[in-house]
Amino acid sequence: MPGKPVADGWSRRAAIGAVLGAIPVMGGALRAASGGHDLLVRGGQVIDGTGAARIRADVAIRAGRIAAIAPDLAADARDVIDASGLIVAPGFIEPHAHITDIATFPRPENLLRQGITTIANSLHSLDQPYPLAPFLSALRVAPNTLWTAGHSWARKHVMGLANRAPTSGELARMRHLVREAMDDGAFGLGTGLEYIPAAYARTDELVALARAAARPGALYVTHLRDEGARLREAIDEALEIGRAAKLPVHISHLKITGMRHWGLAPAMLARIDDARAAGQRVSFDVYPYTAYSTYSTVLLPPWSLAGGDREFAARAADGATRARIVAEARTLYPIQTGGQLDSLRFRDGVSGFAGRTLGDYLAANGRPPTLDAGIDAIVDLQARGGFTGIFEAMSERDMLDFLAHPAASLSSDGDLFAFGAGFPHPRSYGAFPRFLGHYVRDRALMPLEAAIAKTTSVPARALGLKGRGVLAIGHHADITIFDEAAIADRSTFADPHRHSEGVIHLLVNGVPVIRDSRLREALPGQVIRRGCARTACRNRDPSG
Repeated sequence: MPGKPVADGWSRRAAIGAVLGAIPVMGGALRAASGGHDLLVRGGQVIDGTGAARIRADVAIRAGRIAAIAPDLAADARDVIDASGLIVAPGFIEPHAHITDIATFPRPENLLRQGITTIANSLHSLDQPYPLAPFLSALRVAPNTLWTAGHSWARKHVMGLANRAPTSGELARMRHLVREAMDDGAFGLGTGLEYIPAAYARTDELVALARAAARPGALYVTHLRDEGARLREAIDEALEIGRAAKLPVHISHLKITGMRHWGLAPAMLARIDDARAAGQRVSFDVYPYTAYSTYSTVLLPPWSLAGGDREFAARAADGATRARIVAEARTLYPIQTGGQLDSLRFRDGVSGFAGRTLGDYLAANGRPPTLDAGIDAIVDLQARGGFTGIFEAMSERDMLDFLAHPAASLSSDGDLFAFGAGFPHPRSYGAFPRFLGHYVRDRALMPLEAAIAKTTSVPARALGLKGRGVLAIGHHADITIFDEAAIADRSTFADPHRHSEGVIHLLVNGVPVIRDSRLREALPGQVIRRGCARTACRNRDPSG
């Protein structure tokens, strides 16, 4: 049953109004079926993704597309799914997950069981497959995917981990790599400016590469340079790059890290609203957790990491240089975390401590439970190669303010892995069901119709996708069918390897990849390419 609303002033009317606008309503898409169909989804509560109220209707599918939506269709079909008592919605669109290794995990169960049918790989800090075109042409996976040209990869490819501006020749080579990826079908330029080596890039370098990516349908998607003390400046930089390159801007996993900065969401949203009011296309995504997950490098000054692990270890071994690293890291820790030793939980890279905290590590190694000792330990661990961690660092109030904004879509920022391997953030298993179950159903954050839009039509519009995100005649039959009363995340910070529940059927391009709650062997996903100037685009989505 719905609980107490958590968003102050967030009414049903405001919630639905926030996701309407340029999206067509479903009423114009109702048709009577004619002829035979491949599949009929019978008797569900259809929420079409526009924010419009649900209706009881059948959905007929032919050749991977929606052929009809209407109550009580008199249609012949080779297969029927009984959706009585269930929600029938567009397949959820994931605007940011880490799927570079999806060929190794072609059925990413942790994401599929969240209801996700399309995944954007923004390549913020990971390597871009190269050359991109043959990789995409060979891809055979369950969900649809789309890919960016990776700035971090291009910079490493040309400059390594150098902490300097590129020469004119190096910039030209990076521009060539970006143009090549765009010609191969990348949907935009992706940057991860909080990470090495992207953190060494100045704004003029990013503008030059964004201009190399600029063409119809492209966008600039970014992990901001800073998500705490300098968030305002980081947002302004992203907007400046978008304006200079004439590209829409999409900010990945917008958040405010560090307890010193909590409460700034309204001011940050005002900057985005000002840009939108001036005609700039700006969007962002949010995941529904107050902890993030990333590399240990964010806890250390960028200059100290130049050149890679060996050079960092040499700096950490030098007394004066180490003292400087420690002093700056002590300032960074409360900016990047909740400020406590237990604000950091290890994932990978510290043997025997997966799921345990920095405080646990100090106790086990006979060190005092102080922040100074914690910073010393972080420097030592980085000198041995670093680690990945989960950082409790955000406030729920800021997160909910971001989610309520009309430009916000939902994301997981999730990873791919074998079930039981490593110690992932729970978002990799539970972001979408957590939003729909915990926040929408149990805490009444917003009506379900508005929430579904944030997982479907809103990200589709932000990413420039055609024929997806709304249940309508002629659109791709990407459909999530779930139990409104049962959808829930089960993954926790202490016990992460637990699949979400409540998604009963999942169709990708009209083919069931989950049927009666069971994962199937089908690999119907399409590669959605922005355009293909140089290739035949085998395995492409022709509407992309």
